[in-house]
Amino acid sequence: MTTITSTSDDALFNMNKKKKSKKSLKVSQQVETTITRNSTENAIQEETDTIPTVAEIDLNYEYLLNRAFDIIRQKYPERFNQGKVVVALPPLQLARVGTRRTALLNFGSICTILKRQEKQLHDFFLVELGTTANIDSKHALIIRGRFQTKQLEHVLRSFISEYVFCKTCRSPNTLLRRSDGLTMINCNDCNSQYSVSTIRAKATVNTNKH
Repeated sequence: MTTITSTSDDALFNMNKKKKSKKSLKVSQQVETTITRNSTENAIQEETDTIPTVAEIDLNYEYLLNRAFDIIRQKYPERFNQGKVVVALPPLQLARVGTRRTALLNFGSICTILKRQEKQLHDFFLVELGTTANIDSKHALIIRGRFQTKQLEHVLRSFISEYVFCKTCRSPNTLLRRSDGLTMINCNDCNSQYSVSTIRAKATVNTNKH
């Protein structure tokens, strides 16, 4: 006698449900993989679109650079005179003292304009000209020897280039001072500070009345 084990409807329903779940899981995984792949591609495309081109970078840099120079020109117009920084000095006033000496009559006013002590410029003239000199009661520089205006102008330009102009921003608004045995230049515009060679002159400043 053959025995047939009956299977309830619930058991059949559960078996069918399991089989159907496996197929649904495969389809769901495929859909999820497709969505993930599409999302990744879209994200990569969006990131690529946000990367600026070389032309855009150059344009932005040039714009910002020009903008910065425009602001500097507006704030410091006196520094942009055909690309050169100019120090306005009066013409050198020379006079002969006897036959062997030359007087720089407006020496004191030149030192005032340059914001330098008279001794600093005096010592520089002595070193560059290889002579002796003294400052009289009227703040004129009396130099031993006969010198032309061009010679003294050349020395003065050398002094301004080395001991007046800031090497960082080229501003003449600087101070020359001694600190810890060093000769320092302090710029009042860009606040830079650096050392320069010390002016060493054997002669000393003498004040004589004429």
